[in-house]
Amino acid sequence: MPPEELPGRRKFVRDLALGLTAVPVAGIAQVTGRPARPIQSNKAAQAYIFDIRDFGAVPDGKMLATKSIQAAMDACQKAGGGKVVIPPGRYLSAPLFLRSNLELELLPGAYLLGSTNFDDYPTIQGRWEGLDRTVFASLLTGEDLENVTISGRGTIDGQGQGWWKAHRETQALRRKQGLEGREPENPPGSPLKWPRPRLINLYRCKNVRISGITILNSPSWQVHPVLCEDICIDGVTIWGPGDSPNTDGIDPDSCKLVRISNCYISTGDDCVVIKSGYKYQPGIRQIPSEDITITNCVFGTGHAGVAIGSETSGGVRNVTVSNCVCNGTRRGLYIKSARGRGNIVENFRASNVVLKNILDTAVHVGMFYTASDRAARVEKNEATPTFRNFHFSDITVEQAPHGVIVEGLPENPIREFSLENMNVNGVGAGLTCSNTRQARIERVTVNSDAGPSFSLSDVRDVEVSRLRSAKAAAEQVVIRMERVENVSVTSCVAPESTRALLEVRGPGSKDVVLALNRVPKGVQEVAFAEGADTSVVEKRA
Repeated sequence: MPPEELPGRRKFVRDLALGLTAVPVAGIAQVTGRPARPIQSNKAAQAYIFDIRDFGAVPDGKMLATKSIQAAMDACQKAGGGKVVIPPGRYLSAPLFLRSNLELELLPGAYLLGSTNFDDYPTIQGRWEGLDRTVFASLLTGEDLENVTISGRGTIDGQGQGWWKAHRETQALRRKQGLEGREPENPPGSPLKWPRPRLINLYRCKNVRISGITILNSPSWQVHPVLCEDICIDGVTIWGPGDSPNTDGIDPDSCKLVRISNCYISTGDDCVVIKSGYKYQPGIRQIPSEDITITNCVFGTGHAGVAIGSETSGGVRNVTVSNCVCNGTRRGLYIKSARGRGNIVENFRASNVVLKNILDTAVHVGMFYTASDRAARVEKNEATPTFRNFHFSDITVEQAPHGVIVEGLPENPIREFSLENMNVNGVGAGLTCSNTRQARIERVTVNSDAGPSFSLSDVRDVEVSRLRSAKAAAEQVVIRMERVENVSVTSCVAPESTRALLEVRGPGSKDVVLALNRVPKGVQEVAFAEGADTSVVEKRA
């Protein structure tokens, strides 16, 4: 029933809980012992706050509350904007459609549960894995909205277990029928006719705020804004089981002005991943993701803590990651693309990041996302992606099979790349860098279990300075180079356990300069593998 028709005592208690009823001035004075200032009436404020129970929502977790919650949102819109409140309790719902000038607040103890009945989910025209196509509507869907907030200390639980099972069965059917790539729709008879819902999916929205809430068990990606502008996600907890498929945490997709801060994210896929379209399409303008900050976050399980790509066909630029911790992700920082994506990924900064207990590679910047790319040799064309202007500083790595991998394409190397002030410990393999130009590696310590601490191949115009390796494998070297050009190695230190500071392998290298390095007695400053040209190295005092 409408708020004005509620029984007096029940309405008073409800309004007091929601902060709509003021304590009398005299009562405040009695409690505090101090004179109280007059308090203005909250009647005007009440006109813009909508409790979903007043529209018939039942908090039993069994009866669909979709119509009641949607009615509250529509009433809020009709009033010109305001707040829709979900009180404590468990509210089961099919997809809901957000409105402009609306704040959806989940109070502590409130649970918004996604229906497990696939038939409750209508379809819309949306985007999935970089392709515009028909998709299931998400639990909270917004299209062409302004001024949208989702807040509170409550929980949104997608109850996605059934969707994950259906996805695995659908993928098995696709493989059986030889459906390769993302473009073909799911075949007839699939458990899933369309791509799965997300929990929060926004299209072409402006001024979006998501704060405080807990998000669990999405059928697929948890928060997916597409073509949105001015997004702030703060203090949000996102969780999905480590084996849940495609349950990315936050996926800004062709978005601009995005701030992600103070979040904890642990999922079955990338925790935060920035995208902008699947592949290059001649004559079609694709929209970049740009001006994005990720700060003060902690990441648990997931394929990566912070990732870019591999869908980069609209381009990605101006991204910073700072003051974050990855503990247990497969990769820490992972920037990925592939031939055929096209466009540019540029202006990336990562600083003050701790990467520990990583299951694969701590820092990976690579353009070979698909396995077939490695064997292919192609010429640069419009569909070739470009990586440039990446800078990593003040990074700590503790425990990982591989510390750092940087690999550009032979036809389009990574340009303007730097690693500075990094400590890499407890890794199987150290740092490998290939197909880069204009790179700088400075004040980096790598202690690896096997192989050289630093391996550089097919690089040009590289400055290497103040490298350290206190732990080097027996009979190994600190730095190995192959097919390098215009490289300087200065102020580096070799431990007594190694046989050489630098080893040059094979033909094709030239213009390597060594200066001011510290090498113990019995350790060579430079060694040459069989077939290497000894004239390519110049030593300077």
